[in-house]
Amino acid sequence: MTPVTDTKTTARGRVATLLARSLAVCAMAALIAGGSVVAPPLTASASASAAPTVVVPAATAAKVALPRTALAEGTIDNWNLAGRQSVAEIGPEVGDARSGTIALRVDAPVVSRTKTVAWVKAKVEAGRTYTFTAYARVLSSTATSTGAKFKVGTTTKSLPKLNAKWTKITWKYKTAPEETSLNVALRLSKAVQGLAIDSVTLRAVAGSKKDVNVVPNNSFERVDVDRGIVSTSLVMATKTAAVAVAMPEGKITWQVYRGSASVAKGTVTKKGEITALKLPAAVSQGLYTLKVTASDKKVIKTTMALIDSPTPWIYQDHRFGVGLHVENQEVYGNAARYTRALGLSTVRNDIRWAINEKVKGKYDFRTYDAPFGELRAQGLKILGIVNYGNAVYGASNASAPTTKAAIAAYGKYAAAIVKRYKLVGLEVFNEFNWPDHNKSKCRTSTCYLSLVKAVEKEVSKVNAKLPIVVGATAKYQPAWFKHLWQKGGLKYTDVMSFHPYEITGHPEDLAGLMTQARASMKKYGGKTKPVWITELGTSAATGNRTTTEQASILLRTSVTALANGATKFYWYDLVNDGPSAAEHMHNFGLYSYPKKSVTALAPKRAGFVQALTIAQLGGRSFRSSENLGSGVVSEGFGTAGNLVRVVWAPKGTKTATIRTTSSVVVVTSNGTTKTVKPKNGTVKIKVTKNPVFVRSGSATAGVTK
Repeated sequence: MTPVTDTKTTARGRVATLLARSLAVCAMAALIAGGSVVAPPLTASASASAAPTVVVPAATAAKVALPRTALAEGTIDNWNLAGRQSVAEIGPEVGDARSGTIALRVDAPVVSRTKTVAWVKAKVEAGRTYTFTAYARVLSSTATSTGAKFKVGTTTKSLPKLNAKWTKITWKYKTAPEETSLNVALRLSKAVQGLAIDSVTLRAVAGSKKDVNVVPNNSFERVDVDRGIVSTSLVMATKTAAVAVAMPEGKITWQVYRGSASVAKGTVTKKGEITALKLPAAVSQGLYTLKVTASDKKVIKTTMALIDSPTPWIYQDHRFGVGLHVENQEVYGNAARYTRALGLSTVRNDIRWAINEKVKGKYDFRTYDAPFGELRAQGLKILGIVNYGNAVYGASNASAPTTKAAIAAYGKYAAAIVKRYKLVGLEVFNEFNWPDHNKSKCRTSTCYLSLVKAVEKEVSKVNAKLPIVVGATAKYQPAWFKHLWQKGGLKYTDVMSFHPYEITGHPEDLAGLMTQARASMKKYGGKTKPVWITELGTSAATGNRTTTEQASILLRTSVTALANGATKFYWYDLVNDGPSAAEHMHNFGLYSYPKKSVTALAPKRAGFVQALTIAQLGGRSFRSSENLGSGVVSEGFGTAGNLVRVVWAPKGTKTATIRTTSSVVVVTSNGTTKTVKPKNGTVKIKVTKNPVFVRSGSATAGVTK
């Protein structure tokens, strides 16, 4: 997917075991009274479904404060951790450890079956009684079930409901006559985010010869981590924001800037291998530059984004997606992590035919298996593209399938993709009408329809319900689509798509293209199908557009698309594909190109605005457009009593007039927030090309779930 210019070329989440009735009553009474419950010891042969032997500190109904924590990129000595295809995130967390400075953190937004996510081997004495103890919490202000369990040897116990305060878990375990080693493991049976454990111990009871903890690295303090800013994400919720750093011994100073203005600074002394920089409330919602200076005077800088959200993460909105290139692991190695951090829900990626079928009829999907597994673990949906040609069927089919045999093979390959992966849709080719992507002798809708028919025929045998996405054209070409629908293309289409790069200079023009697209389907195909904008972006290369202009175009085009009936909107693309500020193709991303000494990708202005948009819309459906004054665009989402307007002036500064007797909350695209009171029944707001969000009624940012 290779654009050359914006205007002429396109780019690209219970306790599993019930207590016996009498123990349950006692436990509840103890919880209410602020006490604890100690159940009788279990032997190694005891049933895993017996009454849990846990000690649970009081969990009150009142909400508890969320800690400022950061998940860091690093390995933990002695412990075995599940891979990113199994669990989204697992690793060292700093900022709120129960002991020492590091805890073990797990984020698993998707858990399809019970699985072990962390385990360590402990040496024990046969036939002895041990006391197992651990602490756990979850990043929730109220008590919630986690589906988490500890397994010690042959005994499994479910964790009670947890909140953001550390809860002590303990029981007795007697080793079998010949048991000299056992595994201590953390298991999950359902989705959970922000789960942490710490101080995991297994000690022989008093009177034994060895009253020592036998769990190695029980507090997770021994880690292997590179020097630098080692947070796994630099997109954070304002209430829980912290940054993880690994620096030499001594003092670490840090300073936060909004533009050129310093808004906060501090000094911490290194403790442990990883240190948390807890960001104060002064660092409110916005895009910032963080400067960290180590004791040896070496400096590291990065951008970071803070978003107002009721949870420590951003709600994933099913309407928003982004283009990836997971084939390029150097840049897109952790694409799943960074996609979810912004609140995006779906991704669009090639599934290149020539890579996966190098011998006729034999498919090898190794290039995509691991990254697609990571996307699924993060709860992301995948829109796959059957791309492009394959020279194994002859040189004339290298760019796109043109011969009868190649077209049939293309359809069979599409079916193999669907059999291999769970997708949200399958798109037939990418920009078949554009010479950069289709160098064959035919780029007409007639030739394209033969591919669509082949894909629909073969895919329907595997999954007849999977949406077949048709079009994916470079720009919206009326005549091309007219002929496609006239020739019966809509019969094989579940979703139509196009890439309207021609409107990036005037984003509001997308409204007209959406109207035209639906009218064309109705007139020439007899009905309409859902419309997805599966690719649209603009480069912030030097001399093209600024990062602020890029962000404005993202916001205006995506909101215009949703306001005019688009079901999904995919930005192109997630990460800058190269390091050059001047190279056009290197600057389409929501994140900057990877940087040394900073583990996580640095969010650009567009990345911040993407996350801000999702948080401010809060999952609300489009309601209506409003006339707030000449030259003002206003698109409303939600209900009359819970409304979020996105308001801007395409041609420059204008005044938006809202008739209301209640105050509204105005959030700029820089993230700043203010409350505006009405005067004489109206609120007047100066608006520019950079949209503002205007919340009224009960509307708040984000979704609590």
